[in-house]
Amino acid sequence: MTGVALATPVRVLAFSDGAHEIVAPLDDGEAVTYSYRQSIYDVLVYEDFVRHGGAIDLQRVRSPDIRSVEYFRWEDRRILQGADGLWYEDAPPPTAHDELVLRIAPLGQQRWTTARWTLDLLPRFGETVVTVRVQERPRVVALLEAPR
Repeated sequence: MTGVALATPVRVLAFSDGAHEIVAPLDDGEAVTYSYRQSIYDVLVYEDFVRHGGAIDLQRVRSPDIRSVEYFRWEDRRILQGADGLWYEDAPPPTAHDELVLRIAPLGQQRWTTARWTLDLLPRFGETVVTVRVQERPRVVALLEAPR
């Protein structure tokens, strides 16, 4: 019974540079934030996603610099400032992504975070290109290989 449960496929967020892969559990409806230092304005940006099925949907973008939010240019949306001081766009249209391709930069401070785990990209992969996808893996793989 335990073997069947551990072999049951679950959806994960898979990070790969082509040579190495890290998988992290991400349940349907679970939120994940990708944060990074934006090179144009040299400020942190937070992209908030939610997993739905085989994709991650971008729900909103937040930043301490309004220009980083304006950079996304969603039309007919007001930009507001939250109680935390971060700017965000009022109800941006969710956008589904099957994959994201990220160039890891030495000064990028690129990090993925959920309530269960955190993954800093530069220490794990170095300066390279990483593809992020929702994929299925046996539950045991998701449990053993997940970042803490």
